[in-house]
Amino acid sequence: MLTISHAALSDPGRQHEDNQDRWYVDAAQGLYLVSDGMAEDISPQIVVDTLPGLLHTAIGGIDDLVAEPAPRQVRGALAVVSRKVREESQRRAREMLGATVVLALVRGARALVAHLGDSRAYLLRAGKLERLTRDHSALERMIELGWIKAEDARGRGNGGPTRYAGMRDEAVADVRCVDLQAGDRLLLCSDGLTEMLDDEVIGPLLDPALTPEQNCERLVAAANAAGGEDNITVVVIALV
Repeated sequence: MLTISHAALSDPGRQHEDNQDRWYVDAAQGLYLVSDGMAEDISPQIVVDTLPGLLHTAIGGIDDLVAEPAPRQVRGALAVVSRKVREESQRRAREMLGATVVLALVRGARALVAHLGDSRAYLLRAGKLERLTRDHSALERMIELGWIKAEDARGRGNGGPTRYAGMRDEAVADVRCVDLQAGDRLLLCSDGLTEMLDDEVIGPLLDPALTPEQNCERLVAAANAAGGEDNITVVVIALV
């Protein structure tokens, strides 16, 4: 039986007064999420205000996160949130409201991870950091098409998200399930962290010898030391 603890920290960074990131944790439901607004804080607030309730209704009685209908229900809840953000954008007569979303639902020794956009999820196991999500971004699309090599992409910026809550088309989240074991650390973060720090830097900062709170503090401090060009939000989940 795994014991789970967590910590979260959000910081405006060194170049912004406002923080347009949001995070949410419901440990009883096993829900952890980060949402990053696209130059506004209306849409990520809609995400954290509405998505937890939708997920509770959709999968509240489902224990098996791997088999359907759990992945389908999570995609459906994220699509509903996306429509709510788009409707709010239309109500306000704004050109765009939009937010990235990354979440983990942890049940027993498994996690269901879902995302829209370029906020990421990582798994640290035995000192090795694995990226669990693949950015929905213009840069990642160019890499997929072979227009640019991954090793040449560093420092270019990602060109912005290509999928997000509030997009005009139906928002289709990527969903995957991950088996967990004692000693693992899960990290959810906004791109204010990953635009400042490479994966090779992030891994050691998730040192399982430290508390999740210490992990969060070290991650945010390192991103700020590297320039802190955007809001930085991290959620660390420890399994023992």
